[in-house]
Amino acid sequence: MLEELTREHRIPGAQLCLYRDGKTYNAYTGVERLGGDVLVTPRSRFAYGSVSKVFTAALVMQLVEEGEAELDEPVLSFLSGHTVPPGHPMRSVTLRHLLSHTAGLVSDYEGAPLRSPSLHRYFASVLRAGHFSAPGSAFSYSNTGYAVAAYAVEVLTGQSWWDSVESYLARPTGLDLAFVRDPRPGAAPPAIVSGHAVTATTGKSSPVDFHVESTLVPAGGIAGSAMDLVRFGRCFLGEGHADLEADIAALDVLAQMGHSVPEADPFGIAAGWGAGWGLFPADDGTLWLGHDGTLDGGSCNVRVSPDGGTALAFTTNSTTGLAAWEDLVAELDRSFGLRVGHYRQPAPDDRPYDSTALLAGEFLNGDLDIQVSLGDGNTLRFAACNGISGDLAVGSDLTFAVRAADQGDLLFSGRFMSSVPDGPVDLMQYNGRTLFKDSSQARLVA
Repeated sequence: MLEELTREHRIPGAQLCLYRDGKTYNAYTGVERLGGDVLVTPRSRFAYGSVSKVFTAALVMQLVEEGEAELDEPVLSFLSGHTVPPGHPMRSVTLRHLLSHTAGLVSDYEGAPLRSPSLHRYFASVLRAGHFSAPGSAFSYSNTGYAVAAYAVEVLTGQSWWDSVESYLARPTGLDLAFVRDPRPGAAPPAIVSGHAVTATTGKSSPVDFHVESTLVPAGGIAGSAMDLVRFGRCFLGEGHADLEADIAALDVLAQMGHSVPEADPFGIAAGWGAGWGLFPADDGTLWLGHDGTLDGGSCNVRVSPDGGTALAFTTNSTTGLAAWEDLVAELDRSFGLRVGHYRQPAPDDRPYDSTALLAGEFLNGDLDIQVSLGDGNTLRFAACNGISGDLAVGSDLTFAVRAADQGDLLFSGRFMSSVPDGPVDLMQYNGRTLFKDSSQARLVA
């Protein structure tokens, strides 16, 4: 099944690991880099992308268990040494806000130019940059928030986030993790697979290097195998399932990562969000915890079913990996009767929206820029700065869909909204991010 999927989606290499009914199954295929002769093995390390966030969240949970921090305590209570004026939104931001993407921070903020990859200086830069919305008021997916959470880890542990991942997670448990970017002096280049840019329409594929800013590595720069992800996921299944040499944290503490945060409405990517995990209901009503990730030519998906005692991870070194994941979920149900938690993209209303010209414009969230332009016959075109583009179909309910041909004909959904009742459209929710229309940027919280 895995070989057929990778062939259909032109994926150079992939891993699939499944823990079910007390047994672990590994499937792997292909090469680590096109043009090379290194075959993928169960231990090949793939870029996890945003799945890295669950490890940063787990570090926070260890500190919560040890009594070093509380999820609902303002982070400024222990992030001293920064000048934060009265009324600044950061004064009310908590660790739960950061981990559930409800802190009001922009999606991607690389920070002001730094003399060194310092999360301390990065946090100072975030304070000056301002908030996107009031903390605790809404969900907007934020890599920035996880960089701040990593800084909190550094302050509480007295060592770098990179050292904490190794000393608190990797070494005690035997997880074979690496970093796409490691700024520590003397760090060796990571031994990980290459990414590949694959044009789905032509089949052309070329290797690409993984890249992530050092300040955002805690949000998207960990690498490892699908097998390591499943071993990590089994710690959330309860007694008798974990095979790690030392548990990450007590199960009731780890469970906070999957407890739904009421303000978290991740329209377009999940049914809900906790302090680290996305929430993905399966067709049979079972709730799965999960996360998806991409990074420069690679993809990663992980799902954990605490009630069903099942954990699943899928890694690829191709831009078409996310489209393969969609087919994999369907095939696991069809061939093995395994209904994996999966979020179905919202479909636009059958009746098209009749005032498309009102939707055209530039929508912004930090470094994310999306252009909605008006074409012939009142059609709309969607173009994001990350290369996702396609024709935009908008229903009368303002839900939209864009099908990206170069991403394996993958469907992305979102919706247009108004920030005030009965007001003009000035917001877009896309891929979990909330974006303001260009003329609305003055609403950024200072």
